[in-house]
Amino acid sequence: MPEADIRRWILISAFFVFGALIFHPAPARAGMHFCNKTSNTVTVAMATIDDLFDSHVWGWWQIAPADCTTPIGADLDTLGDVAYFYYAFDTAGGSWTGDAKFCVDPSNAFDFNDQQDTDCVTGTHRQFKSIDTHDYVDHTVNLTD
Repeated sequence: MPEADIRRWILISAFFVFGALIFHPAPARAGMHFCNKTSNTVTVAMATIDDLFDSHVWGWWQIAPADCTTPIGADLDTLGDVAYFYYAFDTAGGSWTGDAKFCVDPSNAFDFNDQQDTDCVTGTHRQFKSIDTHDYVDHTVNLTD
């Protein structure tokens, strides 16, 4: 093969490799996302209850205005075996609450299992809002005024 043909083949190959790297979409990131659509910083806690009624409650994530965070970076349950909840408040005194009561540590990051949530010795209860994920593997909660 002549040297000019080798250079042309290398150049074309490099072009296709470069194009594949640039134009290849990033893999979708499934999970639970919270996006702050307010003008205030928002703080969020999450909770789940599985099909055995075991709870898991954890937080806090501070989300700046126009920013998002992903507390669960894996596929969400699509079989209906897990229920998702959140509680949030902002720096202006607003809050997002619901009817489900879970234990939180209002002053520190926390990760409570079922027994810690039930006993709530080291925290206080907050009213969490249910999240309807429509059984999708990916869901975004947009926090708005």
